[in-house]
Amino acid sequence: MIEESATVVSVCEGAVIIESSRTSACAQCQAKESCGQKALSEWASSKLMHLEVDNPSKIVVRQGDKVVVGIDEGSFVVASALIYLLPIFTMMLGGAIVFLFDGPEWVSILVSFIGLLIGFVMVKLTSRRLERRCQYKPVLLRTS
Repeated sequence: MIEESATVVSVCEGAVIIESSRTSACAQCQAKESCGQKALSEWASSKLMHLEVDNPSKIVVRQGDKVVVGIDEGSFVVASALIYLLPIFTMMLGGAIVFLFDGPEWVSILVSFIGLLIGFVMVKLTSRRLERRCQYKPVLLRTS
């Protein structure tokens, strides 16, 4: 289970709205002082996000409580693979098909771009289906 700390913003029936800051791995990186990525990650991590999480254990929480939420590691890996690998795969498949038929380079680039867009659409459609499944939703684990 991947866990993250958050603050309760509001409580609904069966769900809790939490507020969590985006975190970055840059704080632990040894090259953080000489990396240009650090400024971008600091800007992004300063943004707070609100998220609705399920409360299957019916843990009693109030606004302002510190809680720990989690998501199944396997589900996280599957979702990450879907988001990152599917568009790249469809892009490469489009380019490979044109290459096999000895098409010109500009056609290969165009078809690769279309394949990338198709991959994004497939991710959007698949993610809508997956978000209804409980294992792909973060859950309230405990108060901290």
